[in-house]
Order: sequence, then structure tokens, then C-alpha cells
Amino acid sequence: MGALPSPVLPPGAHQDLVRALHELHHEAGWPSLRFLARHTGVSHTTVSKVFSSSVLPPWGTVELLVEAMGGSRAEFHALWLAASSADRDAAPPPSPGIAGRRAELAVLRDHLAGRGGLLVVTGEAGIGKSTLVDAAAALTETRVAVGRCLPFSTEVPLMPVVELLRSIHDADDGRWIGEALSDCPAYAREALARLLPELSAAAASTDDVDFAQQHLYAAVAAVLARLAATRPLAVVVEDLHVSDATTLDLLEYVLSRDVDVPITVTWRLDDQRVQRWRSEWLARVQALPRVRTMTLGPLTLAETRDQLRLAGWLDGTTDRARRIHERSRGHPLFTAHLAIQGDDPTLPPLLADLLDRRLGDLSPDQDRVAIALGVADGPVDVGLVAAATGLDDDAVLDALRHLAARHLVSVGATDTVRLAHPLLADAARRRLLPGEVRRLHRTYAELLGRGGGADPAVVAEHWRLSGETAEEARWRAAAARQARRRTDPRSEAEHWLRILDLGREHVVAPEGLVTAWLSAFDALQLSGRLEACAALVDEAQPDVDALPDEQAAKVIRRAAQVAWLVGDDPEAAVVLADRALDRLSGHPVGAGLVHVLDQRANALMDLARYDEATRDLQGALDACAELDDDALYFQTAATLAWHVGHLGDLAAALDLFRRARSRVAGTAGPWREANLAMMHTDVLLRHHRPPHEVEEAAQRVLDLGREWQLDFHLLTLVKANVVEAYLDAGRTGDAAARLVDVPRSHSYDDWPGQWVSARLDIVQGRTDDAIRTMRGLVKVGGSTRNRLNRAVWEATALLWQEEPEQAWAALRDPLEAFLDSPGIVDYWMAFLVLARAAADMRTPAAARPSDADTAALEDLEDLRRRARLDPLDPQRSSAGVAAGVTWEAELVRARGTDTVDQWSRAAVAWGHLGRPHAAAYCRWRAAQVALREGRGAVAERLLRRAAADAREHVPLSRVIAESSGRRTAAGGRR
Repeated sequence: MGALPSPVLPPGAHQDLVRALHELHHEAGWPSLRFLARHTGVSHTTVSKVFSSSVLPPWGTVELLVEAMGGSRAEFHALWLAASSADRDAAPPPSPGIAGRRAELAVLRDHLAGRGGLLVVTGEAGIGKSTLVDAAAALTETRVAVGRCLPFSTEVPLMPVVELLRSIHDADDGRWIGEALSDCPAYAREALARLLPELSAAAASTDDVDFAQQHLYAAVAAVLARLAATRPLAVVVEDLHVSDATTLDLLEYVLSRDVDVPITVTWRLDDQRVQRWRSEWLARVQALPRVRTMTLGPLTLAETRDQLRLAGWLDGTTDRARRIHERSRGHPLFTAHLAIQGDDPTLPPLLADLLDRRLGDLSPDQDRVAIALGVADGPVDVGLVAAATGLDDDAVLDALRHLAARHLVSVGATDTVRLAHPLLADAARRRLLPGEVRRLHRTYAELLGRGGGADPAVVAEHWRLSGETAEEARWRAAAARQARRRTDPRSEAEHWLRILDLGREHVVAPEGLVTAWLSAFDALQLSGRLEACAALVDEAQPDVDALPDEQAAKVIRRAAQVAWLVGDDPEAAVVLADRALDRLSGHPVGAGLVHVLDQRANALMDLARYDEATRDLQGALDACAELDDDALYFQTAATLAWHVGHLGDLAAALDLFRRARSRVAGTAGPWREANLAMMHTDVLLRHHRPPHEVEEAAQRVLDLGREWQLDFHLLTLVKANVVEAYLDAGRTGDAAARLVDVPRSHSYDDWPGQWVSARLDIVQGRTDDAIRTMRGLVKVGGSTRNRLNRAVWEATALLWQEEPEQAWAALRDPLEAFLDSPGIVDYWMAFLVLARAAADMRTPAAARPSDADTAALEDLEDLRRRARLDPLDPQRSSAGVAAGVTWEAELVRARGTDTVDQWSRAAVAWGHLGRPHAAAYCRWRAAQVALREGRGAVAERLLRRAAADAREHVPLSRVIAESSGRRTAAGGRR
């Protein structure tokens, strides 16, 4: 049979669906209605209505028909969903002007008009990703802001973000973005000025780059949300696969904050430049709940015919379309160039060869312009093309007209031109000899540098490709400073490292190399690349003997940081810090002295030389006062307060926190406030202060975070400390209420939220969830301290699951690995959990411990003996006598000789510390002993008190209730 009749429908999603069904019917060879009815199990009348009725058919019927005709279920389901949700009263959308892709077009159009999330459009080069995005944007009234990543994007931080924000700004001279900023937190305008300097007359500070990045990310998220709140907005980032890392981080930040702005990105699948870390980023964000991926494949024969017809390349016959489709395999770019070049059977079979052929018969002027555009590899101003080619303006414009007529050049909205596709740029560059390429790059570098306004990283890259290393070094320094302004320490570090490489060619002055070395180290440290910092010290450290004293001290201090942070050698760090202090001796007091003393104190703490560390920090604080540097004083006083607080002097610590506060009028800014609050709340937790005191210490930065709409790592730590204070106090409900505000994503910065969430899960009886969370904290599991932290709570959850052997296995080795650290003094909890596991492993019915029980106890006591500092010593332990008494009670329980009195003394000690759940646990153990000894009345009294203290601790309340039940049953039998 032939084609079926089509209903008369207005343009829109329903018409798209019906047309696609008819095209599929054609491609399937026009099967009859009865054939389709037989293969779908519905009547032939129902089949006919699907093709010819103006009423939308049920999806179940469409699905059966699509499968019977060999179509794509996913494609047609998307079309049907679009048709079913379309507003029938809306004006019909304009013609999309794109061949095929109806389902994909409907999905993308709906996404751009939606309420947020990310749509990733993937496919190989030339498959039509950008064409699809442009067509969808034309079909929506949403304002679509576009940013493009270019091959030089990796050199320029946030290039596509700057472009799309500037497009919004320039569309109405900044009115829309100005209105949005007026409703954003106060810092947003200054933060965005790092990307758009026209937003603020003040220069962006280069201090605190790590926190400035949080400012910038939050500002972008806030302004996008406000822009979208006033009128529909969508964001598109083209070719994200060649983006810089900071753009990826920013997009992930915006997505994690659920900003109601739909984001679409295109991602090329066959580009060899896509490094592994970019692919890992894509895989990570694809797991987020509001992220979808749409992969474009080749066009069908019918769609290829549409492509040729829309472009005016079809001569009315179907044979030519079939011949081209057989050769192009439905690849739109290959199809276009085959059609343009002519129906020549001798044309090469590969796309790259065909593109080479298309550029091979240009006139000399056209060839020069095409090659210049190929070397530029991105949008170029027409005037710049003229200067680069040496042609006059008229000749360039004439050449561009001819190239555009042959579909080789595309013209942008701002008088810029580029070759129509990156693969054409590749073909253009292949036509040049190496010397010609270098000459053109030099020309571009000179012109861009002379004109002003160009990204210094792009200019530097052109100088690199030209071979002019001296000029490259100058522009690299400018690019590094720009990266710092844009809060991208990773890119900044790469620029400084390149300057150090160039220094080996003697094109950089010695003083410039020292600046580059120091700046590279700091940027590497900010971006978390500590191993690279160590390599810098080992392989490229300047000769400090040849440097002025203050510069030498800066270099030596960074070497001390490496010895401490990477080499795990605090002794060497102290020696190096002493060398730095020697070089500063006799010089006026400066900030450098404060930093060296702070570094030395850190290393001394690891060596348990606490008195010396205190003296160093006090000296640093005196230097801050002499310098009259309030910000530095604020930070140093907080550090000293934390230190003396951990040494046991709460009163001195609180006095130092007050002194720090007194030096700053108002607030010290979110980062410094969060740093002080983190240390203040940590000290209060260590001294078991009530939760309202902990919350009061955090309140200023909590209010500031809400006012500025910020979340960052230090603030998350503060919030987690507040939750922990309520958990320690047995107020689970209050802890849960405050946990709502704590970020708990799987990024490194949010691990404290996961941490306290797992602790809450344990007391609320969700031990499986707690174990899963602790085991999933991979990113914080690198150090021995973090592994021990995770193991303590994983083992605790396992104990409440009555799995003491697994708890022992989870905790024993991480505890041993940390024994030699002075920080072991803080881990009384780890010893108590391991002791409980050892006692729980003992067979209750056994009259005496087995050999295995005895071996576990001996191992346990040996672990305590080998600890560098005894965390159970009442003079050292922050838990005082409570931890030591509980330890002894668990050991005798493991031997079957524990007493009511031992456990009761432990319960009282925990009660004095305001730890009701720990006290309830000890009273429950005491009641078990009383029951074993037949002292029913004592057991009843202990269980009643334990049940009261265990309120809001689900697993503990459960075992107490079970013990009460057994006691009642035993009483009834007697």
C-alpha cells in the first residue's frame, strides 16, 4: 500500500509526531493497515486513526506501532510527551528549519523553556549539536545566553561564562543584570566584576583567592537566579569538552544549588583533546538528579532528504539524496559538503579528505583569508583578518562573501567571522608549512596585544606557537594575574610553571623567576596540588643564598610547608623554619615573620612540643599587634586560641577569641569569621560545653552566610559542629533540625555534612545508611587521621548491628596507623569503641575468656601502651575521668568480671560532661550486671534512669527496653 492520509494539524508537537509516524511508515516500506494490526494486536481502524486523526492517540498504541515498524521507541516517546503536554491555546511555533531531530528538538525546546537542570547534548564532530541548539533556541521566547569554549579555553579561566554574562550585559547596556544585582547579596557585584570589570570601578582584590572563588561561584548562581526570576532565561555553553576546569567547577556548583535556570551544554565525543579529568567530570554530573543526556546519531535517509531540501540542494529526485546518504552515512556535515561540491562519484570517501578538497580550489585571496581563520581557530574581527592577511578591507570582504556563499564561513552577530566548522579549521591549517603557521601566530599575537582588550592567555598562546619565548613570558605573567583575579589557581599555576620552564632558556630575569616560583607554589597549594609543590621545591627552588633575606625567607618557608604537609617530617620543617627566621633576624617586623612563626608552630605541635608552639604563636600575635594588622591579628589570635584550648585552658582560649573579635569593627568577612567560628566551636566541643554555647559562638557567621547566601567548606564545618554539639547533648531532634541547613553533597567541601548526617543516622536507628555514608567518604580517606575518623563511626554503627567482629576489623588497623601521631590524644572515643567490640565478641555463656578473647584484650592494651600520648589519661583526655573509667569497665566486661559500681561511676562521669547517651549506655551495662547477679530492684532502677537518658537514641532505647522486658519476664516467673 502507499502513504496514508495525514490530518490537518497546526504546526507544533502533535504535527511533529504525526509527520514522524508517516516518515517511519515510508521507511518501513508502507506496510498495510492489516499487517500493522496483526503485529500490534489492535484493530486496523485503530491503526488508521493513529496516522490520520487529529486526536492524539494513546502512547501504548503508538509504542506498539513504532516497534512494529522498527522505529526508535525513545525518539517517539519524547515526541508523544511533547505533544501531550503542549499548550493547545498557544500560538503555533515557527518552522524549526532543521532536518529531522523532531524528538530531540522537542526535548531541547522544552528544556530551554523549563525551570532548571542540565541537558548535555553529545555527539561526534559535525553531527549537528550546535544546529539543534540554535533551532531550539529559535522556537522559544526564553532569552538564551550563549558562551563558547574554544581550543584556547583551557588557557583562559571562565571564558564561556564571561561571554554569556557579557552578552546579557551588552544586550541592554547592563540594565537587566543591574536590576538582578540590586536584589543579590552585597558582595555579588564586586565578585562579578572579576569577570566583567565594567560592573565596578574598584579593582578586584587578589587576596584570599580560595575564598574569593566561593564568592564568585555564589555570585554567578545568585545573579542567574535573579535574572531568571524577572524574565525567562536559559544558558548554553558550546563545546564544553574543551573548557577550562574552573568553568566545569562553576557549572557543577550552580547545578548543586538547584538554580532555576535551564543549562544546555554541547559535548563532542570524538575529540582527542578531551582529557580524562573532563570525562570524569561529565560522568560525575550525569549522576545528579536534574541532569539528562541526549546523544545525536546520524540522520535517516528521509532526514537527509529534508536536509538537502531545506538547503536548496535537492533537484526534485530521490536518487541524489539516496546516493549522498549512502556515502555520508547520514552525517550532516559530510552530507552538506558532498552536496555543495557536486554529485561527483570521484569525491573522496572520508570527510577530512573532502574538506581538504573543498579548500583546494579557492582563489589566492580566499585561500589567505581561509588559512588566517584556520590559524585563529575561533571568531575573529574582520579588521583583524585584514591586518593578518595583509589584504585591504575590500579584498577581505570580497573573499569572505565568496567563502560564505560556499558555506565555508559563518558570520557572528558582532562583526566577527570564523570558518564554519572546527574540522574546516583543521583542514586550513594542514595547508600551511610550519614556518607559515608560526608567522601567522606571531602576527595575531602582535595585533591582539597591540589592540588591547584581548585575553592575555590567548596572546601568550599565540606567542608560544610563534616560537617567540621572551614575549610569551611577558604575556604569561599577565595571564597568570588574570587567572588570579578570576579565582582560578589551577590555571594561574600553569602559567607560572610555563614561565619557570622559559627561564631555563634565559629569557626571564632572575627576579622574575623568583616571583614566578613563589606565585606558582602558592597557586599549586591553593589548588590542592601538594605533590607538585614538593616537586617545585626539589627541582626548581631558587638559590636562597643568592637572594635578599626577605625573599629567601619566603622561599624557605614554603620548603618548610612541603616538609610538614607532604614529607610528613615536622623535624625538618622546624629546621627550615629556623633558617627562615635567621634570614629575617635584624629586619623590621613584617607579615613574613608572622607566617614563618605560624608554620613553625604547626610543625612543633606535631612533635608534641606544645610550649614552644605556644611561644611561637604568641610571638606571631605580638608581631601582628606591632604591625597594626587587624585582619592578621584576628586570624592569628584565633589559631592561638584553638591551640591553648586544645591544651586544656578553656578560659585562656575564650579570652583570645574575645581579643580577636575586639580588633575588628563589625564583621571580618565570611571567610575569617568562619575560620574563627570553626576554631571557637571546636574548642567548645572539646570541653563539652552546652550546645547553646556552641551555637552562640557560630551565630555571627551563620547569620552572615544566610545574608550573603553563601555555603563554603569552613561554614559547613561550623554548621556541622553545631549539629555535633546537639548530638553530644542527646538532643537528636534539635540536631536533625539544624542538619537541614548543612550541605551534604558528595563534593569534598561538603564532607562534614555527610559526617554528622551519618552520626544522626546511627542514633535514629539507620545504621545501614550510616555505614554506607562512612564507606563512601573516599575523598577524605587519604590521611591516617581521616581514615580513623571514618572508622570510629563505621565501627559504632556495626556494634549497634551486633557485628562486633566487623567493628573490630573496621577500626583496629586505622587506630594502629595513627598511634604515633600526637593527635592520638584526641581519640579516646576510638579506644572505647574498640574496647566495646572486644567485650561484645566474648561469648556471654563462657565462664572465662577464650584464647581469642584473651588475644584481643592483650592487643587492645598493647595499642594503648604504644600510643604516643595516652588519650585515656584523665590529665590529657578531653573526656576526663569518664573515658578512663569506661575503658576499665569494658575490659573487665570482656573478662566477665564487670560490676554495677564500675558502670555506675562511668555513668555519673558522663553525666557531669553533659553526655546523657553515654551515661545511659553505662547504666544499661550496669543493669545487665545487676540482672546477672539477681538484683532485680537495682536493675529496674538503673534501666528506668537509662531509658530517660536514652531518649532520642533509637538503638540504645531498643536494647534498654529489651532488657526491661527480660527483667519483667524473669520477675513474673519468680
